[in-house]
Amino acid sequence: MASASLSNTLRRSLLIKVISKPAPSREDMASVIELTASKIVEALHAQSMTLYLVEGNDIVFKHVYYSPTLWGDDKAKETRFKETAAKLLTLKLPINKGIVGKVIAEGTPVFFRNTDTQAPMMLSMAQTTGFDVRSMLTVPLKTNVVIGAIQLLNKEPAVDINCAFSDSDLALLQEVAEYSASLLQRMQDPKHQLSADDTAKFIARLTNHPLVNKAEELAIDDKLVEAIGDAIIRREGIFPYKRLSPNSVAVLMTNPLDYAKREAFQQATELIIEDIHVGSAPLIESLVKKYFKNDAKAGSGDADVDISRVADVISSAYTAEGTGEISAADLESEDSAPIIQLTNRIIEDAYICGASDIHIEPQEKELIVRYRIDGLCQEKLRLPRQVANGLVTRLKIMCNLDIAERRLPQDGRIVFKKYTKKNIDIDLRVATGPMNHGEKVVMRILDKTKSTLPLPALGFSEENLAKYRECIRQPYGMILHCGPTGSGKSMTLYSALGEVNTPDVNIQTAEDPIEYTLAGINQMQMSRAIGLTFARALRCYLRMDPDIILVGEIRDEETAQIAVEAALTGHLLVSTLHTNDAPSTVARIGEMGVEPFNISASLVCVCAQRLLRRVCKNCKQPYEPAGREKEIMEKALGWCGQIFRANPQGCPMCNGTGYKGRVGIHELMINNEELTEGINKEVEVAVLKRIAMKNGMKTLHQDSMLKVKMGLTTVEEALSNVPPDLIT
Repeated sequence: MASASLSNTLRRSLLIKVISKPAPSREDMASVIELTASKIVEALHAQSMTLYLVEGNDIVFKHVYYSPTLWGDDKAKETRFKETAAKLLTLKLPINKGIVGKVIAEGTPVFFRNTDTQAPMMLSMAQTTGFDVRSMLTVPLKTNVVIGAIQLLNKEPAVDINCAFSDSDLALLQEVAEYSASLLQRMQDPKHQLSADDTAKFIARLTNHPLVNKAEELAIDDKLVEAIGDAIIRREGIFPYKRLSPNSVAVLMTNPLDYAKREAFQQATELIIEDIHVGSAPLIESLVKKYFKNDAKAGSGDADVDISRVADVISSAYTAEGTGEISAADLESEDSAPIIQLTNRIIEDAYICGASDIHIEPQEKELIVRYRIDGLCQEKLRLPRQVANGLVTRLKIMCNLDIAERRLPQDGRIVFKKYTKKNIDIDLRVATGPMNHGEKVVMRILDKTKSTLPLPALGFSEENLAKYRECIRQPYGMILHCGPTGSGKSMTLYSALGEVNTPDVNIQTAEDPIEYTLAGINQMQMSRAIGLTFARALRCYLRMDPDIILVGEIRDEETAQIAVEAALTGHLLVSTLHTNDAPSTVARIGEMGVEPFNISASLVCVCAQRLLRRVCKNCKQPYEPAGREKEIMEKALGWCGQIFRANPQGCPMCNGTGYKGRVGIHELMINNEELTEGINKEVEVAVLKRIAMKNGMKTLHQDSMLKVKMGLTTVEEALSNVPPDLIT
């Protein structure tokens, strides 16, 4: 038992040096030789040990050891052995001569015991060494070349009465020689590096984990690999190949001692690593390439995410009950790895596709996932109906909503970087609502990298941009943005605040939820659950010395009244409203109970806006409009000439749609004396629109036709979003 324990100690001490010290210096050579010699003598109880190294065409003695049992109390004998050791360290032997030369030349060990057939050899060695040699082990120090040898003579009599080494002693000495050879070779040649296979072999021995040399040695669970996905596998360098239980897996990794990667893998998958096999880095990479052939860029922030694989794996759990490792029960639980993986993949995929919203829609027999890309919803995948509960609950957990409440709508926010190691820094504004077949979830993607778009990049015409910049620099009053959901109102407001955000201005915002985080601006998140509403936030802000106040949305009479009050008392208030065009905003605020004279006194401007799809620059087709199109262009702009249409076939750049990206159109109604008089008289919306147009307001339709003239969009796209004006 003692010998085995010492063998493990020796193995670990050498392996740690081999693996953890990438570039040993030549100064370390003496210490490595000393360590090797002392540990070998201790482990194998040798009476004599000699270590040889090849230098040029010679074999030199690098270490000589004699056990005190060879001389006992005989001082003269002790002196003689020490003098012999010193003399040997100065000698050089020619290669290919003697037993050591043969071992180095052939790279194979030599093992002699004191038998009748070997007596002449032992007699010769006894004359050379000065003591009776009964057993000898000589093994090569071998890497890709043989660099030396280790020779042991006689086991201590106290351990073996015949002083004979055993076959297990030979195996241990060969293993030690393998480690020492790698260390010594790297000291002699700094360019020499351990091969990936040798590194894996040594790590397996150090950690006592099984070594895998070929993929064929593993029975790999394809569905498990696909469900976990290439992103996590590539990032952590851990390849899961077998599910041991619903919550645990067996994995292949290069270094089981890398506890940080193990922990990261377990957190990302919520699966416990129970069994580890060691494999080389090239082996793991080859397995990843085999299972994710089309994901050449996987692991990077811009890599495409093949979500269909996860969907296929999940669907198979229902279509082939009882097969595979994934059960239907796993997919209905929000804590199961497939559901977690699916949730992350949907969000990552939507972000990479450039979607603005994600729709999770339960139907009678299946679950539909749709993305809104460039203003249009596109179906992405269909999943079994049973997945809906687990997926929706997982999303609720991610944004801290009440998972038990399924009868009422809820709003929340997901900070996605908490749940992914990819370079995707986005937040998601989440809204849930009970439908007839279950809860629907809509997530608005808020990309933080796009939060500082300058105003000129939002699609304002030169005329509107100049007017709008004047408005946002007014000392007080109310600026309102109106339009449907997803028309870019919030983005425009943030861009406007970005222009006026200077150290001498105090900007306070009340938002539900906070869509983008802006440096230097004081932002407050609303919370109806505790009574923190827009109205309460506005009352608070009026006592906090603000210069500019942003209210996320004017939804009710109380908020509208306080907003107008703030605008009338020396503050610039900006907010949003849901109306079709700028003039109808006045009527909408009036319906909320605000007096007309207060509206006219506080209003600076109203900006109605929409987002139109940009025609693809790469494949758009020029043409001269005729008939109805020509008539519409001439009526709106008093101009007609060459414009562009979308290519029906599209191109790779626009993914075959003919459109890529979006551009804003704006209807900017600026208050003036004539408009104030009309508001005070409570005239109809149509009259207000005529007054505004007479004073230079370009309608949404006119601005959309201007974008057509500029070649940014098409007549079809413009008319599908904004009809021609009825008022002239």
